[in-house]
Amino acid sequence: MADGAAVRGRAGSRGIAALILALAAGPALADCAPPGELLFACEFPERKARVEICRLPGGALDYAYISPKGRELSFRADSGIGGVKGHVQGIHGPAYATALSNGGTVYAVFVDGALMNLDGEGQELSSPNPAVLQVYGSEQDFNDYKQDRPIQRRVCYPPSIRIDDENFGPG
Repeated sequence: MADGAAVRGRAGSRGIAALILALAAGPALADCAPPGELLFACEFPERKARVEICRLPGGALDYAYISPKGRELSFRADSGIGGVKGHVQGIHGPAYATALSNGGTVYAVFVDGALMNLDGEGQELSSPNPAVLQVYGSEQDFNDYKQDRPIQRRVCYPPSIRIDDENFGPG
């Protein structure tokens, strides 16, 4: 993991205890094969699944959606698509994204700006869903700043969110 990559989220002993419990009880996160480095990962407990995006040298990204059945979907994109939306359900304020296109379908992870550490300091999360995975039928739907029309949506379990805030999102 890159220096500065960090988990951004709730502080306090209850949040830390939940994080330790989630790490001990949940499936292993971030199985990025070397030389890949974690860009984003989170769990979807209701599906006993997780998503992970790994950054490779040269800018390529590996995407994997993993369930108890194994890797249900995995692919490599030559590069990611960064984005910002004014409204994503459950995220208060602008939502920052890293997305990958596979056969015209766009797989996007949106996060609350507080997870991005934009001001150089950790921030309190005000969003009920600080990170979500959304699937779009086209790049046009993904790039629509005002409308948010995913064809699939999964909400990340907050204590399981791992993000490389220096390399995630637009820019």
